Amino acid sequence: MEVVKRGFTRACKNHSYLCYETIDEILTPLCASHKVSKPASNEAIKAFVNDINDSIRDLGQSLVFIKYPLMGKEYLVYAKTDATPDSIANTGLTAEECQYFSKLLDKIATADDCRIPWNVAYNELFLQGLAKPPKKSRMQHLLQKWSQMGYFLDKDEYIYLGPRSLVELNFYLTSSYSEHIKSCTLCKGLVLWDIRCGSCQIQFHRDCIHTYLQKRDICPSCGSLWTTPLRRSSSASS
Repeated sequence: MEVVKRGFTRACKNHSYLCYETIDEILTPLCASHKVSKPASNEAIKAFVNDINDSIRDLGQSLVFIKYPLMGKEYLVYAKTDATPDSIANTGLTAEECQYFSKLLDKIATADDCRIPWNVAYNELFLQGLAKPPKKSRMQHLLQKWSQMGYFLDKDEYIYLGPRSLVELNFYLTSSYSEHIKSCTLCKGLVLWDIRCGSCQIQFHRDCIHTYLQKRDICPSCGSLWTTPLRRSSSASS
């Protein structure tokens, strides 16, 4: 099983973030080739991942499950525990390209609903201050690369923070953009694009407020009667 754990960890690093279907596609042949039993349920997969985390924590790495409202899925995210925007973007890139990553992060984190129209990401005014701004074709390549790595999401003509940013840059985002990015008061985890109280507009994780409302019928923030439907809407935000 140790060989399977090492192989799975390498796959997580290569994929950056994985849904349960992808996890199964990786574990099925991996476990079969080493003649070990595959984790048979989501709970068993999480226990399997917890065992891996015990062995990689000292290496500055972690595997974290996160529910990502924009896609309506739970993902397993590979993350470096000491990551910063500078350390993420500096591998093989010019100083201006690294600054482009930071500018994208800043623009999205401070925008309404933490999203920007896709064309804003390539706007020359957005890149003011850079000595040698990357060409548009290069910016498109970088954004595609960073999206594949899970740092951004290109969806419905908007660019959002991706699941890996929410995990790997959690502390940076909540401390640097505290006016725009908040934590769920019920679980203390970062919360974006999820459900809001109809009275105070404070945002909660859908699962967190669902559990809370099984015992109470008021908002845990303002104390007003909870009126927002818990059923997920088809829009990107509630």
